[in-house]
Amino acid sequence: MYLGKADVNTYDRGADREFLVSNGAGSYGSSTVIGANTRSEHGLLVVRPKDSESHVVLVSKLEETLIAHNKKYQLSTNRYKDLIFPDGYRYLQECRSSPYPDMLFVIHSIFLKKSLYMPPQGTCTVVRYELMESPEAVDINVRPLFAHRPNNTTCPEQNAGFMSEEYGGVINVSGRGYLSHVSFTDSFGGPGEVKWLKKTMWVENLIYERDAESNKPPTDSLWSPGYGAARMNRGDVLYVVLSQEPLSYNAAELEAMLADTVGKQKEFERDLPRNAKNSMAHNMIMSARHLVMENEGSAPAILSGFPSARKRARDTFIALPGLTLATGHVNTAKGILESWLSQAEKCRWIMPSHVDSGGHAVTGDIDSGLWFLYAVQKYSAAAGFDFAKERFGELSSVLENYAKNLPELGVVMDADNYLLNYFNETGARNWMSGDADGEPLVDRRGFLVEVNALWYNALRFMEELAVAADDGVSAKKYTETAQAAAKSFERVFWNEKAKYLYDWVDADGKNSGDIRPNAILAISLPYSALHPDMGRAVLSTCWDHLYTTYGLRTLDPHHEKFKGRAEGRPDQKKKARLRGMAWPWLLGNFIAAYMRFNPQKEEMGWSFMRPFLSHMRRGCLGGVAEYFDGVMPYNPYGDVLSAISSGELLRVINECLIEN
Repeated sequence: MYLGKADVNTYDRGADREFLVSNGAGSYGSSTVIGANTRSEHGLLVVRPKDSESHVVLVSKLEETLIAHNKKYQLSTNRYKDLIFPDGYRYLQECRSSPYPDMLFVIHSIFLKKSLYMPPQGTCTVVRYELMESPEAVDINVRPLFAHRPNNTTCPEQNAGFMSEEYGGVINVSGRGYLSHVSFTDSFGGPGEVKWLKKTMWVENLIYERDAESNKPPTDSLWSPGYGAARMNRGDVLYVVLSQEPLSYNAAELEAMLADTVGKQKEFERDLPRNAKNSMAHNMIMSARHLVMENEGSAPAILSGFPSARKRARDTFIALPGLTLATGHVNTAKGILESWLSQAEKCRWIMPSHVDSGGHAVTGDIDSGLWFLYAVQKYSAAAGFDFAKERFGELSSVLENYAKNLPELGVVMDADNYLLNYFNETGARNWMSGDADGEPLVDRRGFLVEVNALWYNALRFMEELAVAADDGVSAKKYTETAQAAAKSFERVFWNEKAKYLYDWVDADGKNSGDIRPNAILAISLPYSALHPDMGRAVLSTCWDHLYTTYGLRTLDPHHEKFKGRAEGRPDQKKKARLRGMAWPWLLGNFIAAYMRFNPQKEEMGWSFMRPFLSHMRRGCLGGVAEYFDGVMPYNPYGDVLSAISSGELLRVINECLIEN
């Protein structure tokens, strides 16, 4: 993905575009392409300490000064309350995001390229400066700025007690309870050619405007122990290694790391299936690959997004078909499913909602097991039934827990209508759970429409699997339960007046007349309990009331509680997420449903998809954000790179749309 001068020639344009590098193990580096941090989560070295739920920003950024023609040119950019200084974005001519982020600064006849990469599985970020062209030698000073704080907070005061010492060519920095390190290497004479000048300073009152609440952006203060200074001639390369452990490499080792990083990406691209090489899918995949962890010696996993980077079950299973199967990584998908199944075994076959930083499974979400079976279903369609047949007993245990009235699960199959009844007093969660100041974001109870759509789909899949496993007794049981659930589904959920599905219906028959997007799952999943005529009506109502350019709204805009923008107090912003803002993963289900009823209209399917081409040139380059405004101007929020958003759109491209 290429950005030219016109894309970055103002602060606002450049600050609206972000890059991301990661090591495949949860650590990352991210900022805007102009180098101005606009979020507290931004930083060139952001790591998750052992047994911690939060990431920590160790090194926030680098401040570069180029000295040529007896004049200083400051290449970095910062935002303060009433000032942008320096304004180095003026010298930025282009930016590319693949195979790694690089930015080209042009000052008259001087061309300086800045590149960033994270070696796989390592704990460092390498920043590489190459003087591509210059009529004479230039001097460059590079000053690292350290944050040493969790990535969801800021530290506006100078209260850190930072200290630094140089040992063996590595500058070791301590402060705020953390340690980090920086070293300099060059290609033109070894480490001794880069002089470290100790000159401590604070950079205060930096503003992160993307974190603004009630128009009051948080401020931050960063500390620097000094700067590295080097003289460069045309063709010279300067490396800055930012690390969690004290590391020092020579130029050959760093170039080998870069070649290995590029080589792994080329190998990844070479193995992509046909639809994944569509230009839109390709750009999305190159960004979304940061979400799949494949560590040597440990099970693969899918991260929820960046900067959140959590291991959440629902996010994993929704995203798995797009992030692994659509990219040809079938074995990775199998490893992820096996890992989560082993976690469920520890919880008496209740699928956990997430895995904490210590690797412990935590139960809570009522639909995790149903989404897991959906992911196994998609895997089986791509790779065959061998895995599912081998694990048939375990998969059955996951599903049959829903009939056992387990308090930890918080949902049970009703003996009369064979649907799942959610009793929220247990604290179990659906995807719309949460509260703001003690008020539920969405009041839902009883029979939830998307949970029962998943339930019916799971029953039909297990019926199919039982037949493949030649287990006639189980096949008969699942067939009968699915047939009974299908009859009840239409009777319980069909809203004849709205030609739509109730979002929930409680045991007393009270229902929600709200038009919400959860009904779309009843016609987008592989098995649907609805008659096709009803399905078309659901699609039409959803389209008329909930469809937006970047997702389905979480509430009909005519509703009195509709809130389509993240505006106002923090509690109001939180409410907006589920009271009107739009989610791309739901749009993926909408497109899949549309294509089910209109299989010859691939061009229309692409018309729903193509607006993301523009979005992917903003925010995290190549990525899709977690959710958007439900009304103009459709600003993105949440994770700038979301697993469920990217994964679901990639799945739809792979399964429903031909290459175009």
